Amino acid sequence: MDMGYLAVRGAFFAVVALASASALAADCGAGAEEVNAKCYPTLQAAVDAAVSTDRPLVVPRGTYRITAPLVIDYSRHADTGFELTARGATIDGTAVHGPTLIIECAADCFYFHQEGTLFVNADTDGPAVVFGKADLSDPHNSGKLDHLIVNNRNAGAHATGCQFNHVLNWDINAVCVSAGGGSGIDLEQLQFSTLRGAASATAGTAIALGAGYIFANTFEGLDLEASPVCISDMSPRTTNNTWTSPYLNCPTGLVYSRNTTTFGQIHWQLGGAVQTPYIQY
Repeated sequence: MDMGYLAVRGAFFAVVALASASALAADCGAGAEEVNAKCYPTLQAAVDAAVSTDRPLVVPRGTYRITAPLVIDYSRHADTGFELTARGATIDGTAVHGPTLIIECAADCFYFHQEGTLFVNADTDGPAVVFGKADLSDPHNSGKLDHLIVNNRNAGAHATGCQFNHVLNWDINAVCVSAGGGSGIDLEQLQFSTLRGAASATAGTAIALGAGYIFANTFEGLDLEASPVCISDMSPRTTNNTWTSPYLNCPTGLVYSRNTTTFGQIHWQLGGAVQTPYIQY
């Protein structure tokens, strides 16, 4: 065999190895354009680094187990937002007492963006993922959820998949599931946003519209099933929303109040599980 060829080949692999090591160092160093979660001892440490250095957070495919709620507070970048890119990653919060993921701000914030596919697993008698504070004091504006899948395996009376407390002008694509009596998706205050995806709650309501102001939204092609009730709307503050071709496959399709205003709908599709399309209280 040509010894010169071996020498050149060996030199080539040495250069490749050096380049790979340099790339890895750059990916994990302070000069990297993104914060890679694999470079940090905990996912919270990666979030904190991304926020403190104003860089996007990348969460590669894999399972990230946490024992305390993962909090993304992007207050210091309220005017430019926070970007989380998930490449099929799973946040396992089944050992957490409380929500697995919390997104919040000190006050008004803009442009939160979750890109790619992100799985969140939880086991809590409450919401698994929470957007905004319960007192509605931190409006989240012009955000986007690309592909969020949430599974709360808790069977408690209040177990919920996703809770949106004060969200304005968002584009939401989410699948939120609860094994309990809360809701798959809990909308406390939602305005001029688009919601698509799926929701269910084994002993509760697929989508519950809360007491806040919920108006000018488009609910598009939703899959609502595997719940006693598909939609609950008992608030007079819910106005002028459009439901485009949702699929309802629950024993009761809709529960609403005499005080509920006009409930816009376009071509509902009722599944075989529906026994009562709607109930008014």
